[in-house]
Amino acid sequence: MNKILVIEDEDIIRENIFDALSLNDFEIFTAENGIEGVRLAKQINPDLILCDIMMPLMDGYGVLKEIKSDEKFTLTPFVFISAKSNHEDIRNGMNLGADDYLIKPFLLQDLLKIVSLKLEESERKKKIYYNKQQDLIEQYGSVQMHELNTPMNGILTSITLLQEMGVKNYSKEVEELLQIINVSSKRLHRSLSNILYYKQLEGVNYSFYSEVIKETSISVTLINIAKNYNRREDLIYFSEADIIQFDRKLLLTIISELVDNAFKFTLKDDKVFFSLLQKENAIEIKIRHNNRNNFEIEEFENSHPFVQFKKEKYEQAGIGLGLSIVKLIAIQHGLKLNYEIDTNNNAVFTINFP
Repeated sequence: MNKILVIEDEDIIRENIFDALSLNDFEIFTAENGIEGVRLAKQINPDLILCDIMMPLMDGYGVLKEIKSDEKFTLTPFVFISAKSNHEDIRNGMNLGADDYLIKPFLLQDLLKIVSLKLEESERKKKIYYNKQQDLIEQYGSVQMHELNTPMNGILTSITLLQEMGVKNYSKEVEELLQIINVSSKRLHRSLSNILYYKQLEGVNYSFYSEVIKETSISVTLINIAKNYNRREDLIYFSEADIIQFDRKLLLTIISELVDNAFKFTLKDDKVFFSLLQKENAIEIKIRHNNRNNFEIEEFENSHPFVQFKKEKYEQAGIGLGLSIVKLIAIQHGLKLNYEIDTNNNAVFTINFP
């Protein structure tokens, strides 16, 4: 329901406008002078403002100047209602930024027509503004991520080459340092990639492509994650489904983020259980691991991007985006995502794919 603010000092006119617009499914707020009108506008952030010109304390021109000086009202339609109808008055109001003029006395149908027209124009402007804003964000983000990812890829490639070239020549200490640099670089690369990926998903710029994904693709992904933590033996994998139909990148992202978190928040010899189950009308993925840090259900439900669980207590790696990406994909594509803590204090994530 659109919110309309009516600023008018004449009681009868103000009440008539209130009654007429209220009957047409608008939420109406009223003010009897300019100062009160400005205060109320900043409080309720209306979708359209109807304002008289000749008023005590602050006239309509003063209200318009005050309103338009605030960036949040840039796209808010402002319509003068006044008995002043000469060309100079109208031009003055338009020059200050008014969107239209309604001359007293006016018919109900004229009021409704101008209100509907200005709200429609406002919606079109907002869409254009939003699309341009998203384009700028996407272009800026792509440029920035490219500038960051390019040197990062160079670092990762160089480290790999150094490790391959120096197997027999490097001391144990140098090999360990190279391994630390390699892991740290991959972690930074992952964080940068997740920031860009989340922005793409958030802006609905991702093109969903459904395909048949074999179970082997999932098992390879799981094994690689376990190996990154040097914990291949801690991964317990079970599957009773040979294929799953979904977007490959989104599916593997969900699995990667949840399983990576499972290893990140557990210790060596803590088992991470992954199962791919065939249900009646869905494929169910279940991930279970020791809830060693005693994360609570409320923390999962209220999680936000760039906010880590119990950061003040546990200095875990990452930037808190992985779970947010999983939740965003689930919401956008109708997946049922559930988190619970079982009687043995295991954290259990369940995702159902139709």
